[in-house]
Amino acid sequence: MPVTTSAWAEADDPRSPHWSPAALTRAGVLFAMLAGLAALTSRADNGWLCGVDARISYLVARRRGTGAIRAAHAVSALAEPAMVAAPLAAAGLLSARGDGWHAAFKPSLTVITGMAIRRGLSRMIARPRPPSANWLIAPEGFSLPSKHTTLAALSAGACALAVGAGPHASDKAVLVAASGVGASRICLGVHWPTDVLAGWLFAAAWLDVLRALPACNQRSRRWPGVVKLQSSTKSSDLLTGRTGL
Repeated sequence: MPVTTSAWAEADDPRSPHWSPAALTRAGVLFAMLAGLAALTSRADNGWLCGVDARISYLVARRRGTGAIRAAHAVSALAEPAMVAAPLAAAGLLSARGDGWHAAFKPSLTVITGMAIRRGLSRMIARPRPPSANWLIAPEGFSLPSKHTTLAALSAGACALAVGAGPHASDKAVLVAASGVGASRICLGVHWPTDVLAGWLFAAAWLDVLRALPACNQRSRRWPGVVKLQSSTKSSDLLTGRTGL
């Protein structure tokens, strides 16, 4: 019977059993971009990027219709903690079938740790929300990075990797989730566009950080490495434990 291993399967460099240089490099680039974005949007004179944010937010607030608002509420609700809990649990259970019972907790832990760090970053940056006159929903906390965007992106990426979707498919899942939920938050008037961009950058970087951790790439290196989807596994492999941690 075919066995699918977790999408956190192998390190980028098969000769390196302990860490993924490519994932670590990309995480560094993404975090650098996030830092630059935070710096540009935190200037005392607001700067040109804040002006772009304000213009886009103004146009969206003026042109959003009833249908768009309803859709935004529906999409935004998908990125609530209660909504992502079930998919994360299901992805963990599927991952555990190939990687061992402890793999069941890894998608949820990925999201929990990432969101805790995002919260700290948000408080440190302390970017104000858009004008309250544009709000169609009551927000919580500071603006950058977008909490809902980050949660949606992290959840999509963790689930995709856990079920063996592949690195490129996982990246696409992260981008689609961040774009959809982020657009809904902009439409609802509670986030600037760059908040959404920051949420996507952080989520993608955090997934790469975990993928590069030496402790997570030891032994079978299935957490969290670049995906290797196995279409079939021999019975002898099952008996010798080559398909699990």
